[in-house]
Amino acid sequence: MKILLISGHGAGDPGAVSQFGKEADETIYMVEEIKKTLSKYAQVDLYPTNRNAYKDAKAGKLAVNFGNYNYVLEVHFNSGAADLKGNGQTTGTEIYVTTAEKTVGVETKIVQAIAAFGLKNRGVKRTNFTVIYRAKAAGVSSALLETCFIDDKDDMAIYSSKKAQIAEVIANAIATQFGLKANGSGTTTSGTTAKTIKAGSVVTIKDGAVYGGLSSTRGKAVPAAQRGGKKHTVDKIQTNKGVKEARLKEINSWVAVASLKAV
Repeated sequence: MKILLISGHGAGDPGAVSQFGKEADETIYMVEEIKKTLSKYAQVDLYPTNRNAYKDAKAGKLAVNFGNYNYVLEVHFNSGAADLKGNGQTTGTEIYVTTAEKTVGVETKIVQAIAAFGLKNRGVKRTNFTVIYRAKAAGVSSALLETCFIDDKDDMAIYSSKKAQIAEVIANAIATQFGLKANGSGTTTSGTTAKTIKAGSVVTIKDGAVYGGLSSTRGKAVPAAQRGGKKHTVDKIQTNKGVKEARLKEINSWVAVASLKAV
């Protein structure tokens, strides 16, 4: 399995800042620490930490092809609590997926694991944030984690004393929910090597897939009638806006290769 970790902000954008830290610095620390543990289970890449993925996505100049990954996690820190003195209560952790995401098992496990350190669990929410939306449009499940509130003294007291452990439990939550085994780099979530998809391949469409191509349907969810194990034939492969896509003969539509499974 291939996983991409993205540190929010950076490249001149500090993100949220308080007396307890700078978001852009803490997100880099987190993705590097998460990678240390998660690399035992999968191939893990970091989006270049000297770049800003949000600005890259808006400019159409992403440094990576999201379609090459099975899961994308973007890490941030929240703000808005304005609790710099501490009130004895945490504001907490939360995680976002796009409105096109069908399941949230991984994301639920992540916030549960973080909340176990004493942070309030604000749950899984749905918003089409720019970077994770681009990943989902490429057919890849994605999420944006707000680790905790950087302007809440109670949140940051827990985070600062447990940050390495928090990164570790995030990694383990991902590995557990995907069913990954140690030294599983380069495998799919089932632990078997993925088949190459090319012209002539017979495929099924994974849940949560969206249409690609350049038509008005781009980014819209592929209906259940075309998924659920229904077989399709690939008649052409292309790379569109950095996303590797396959045209499916039976429906004459493009779908990201990452959203297909060869049968």
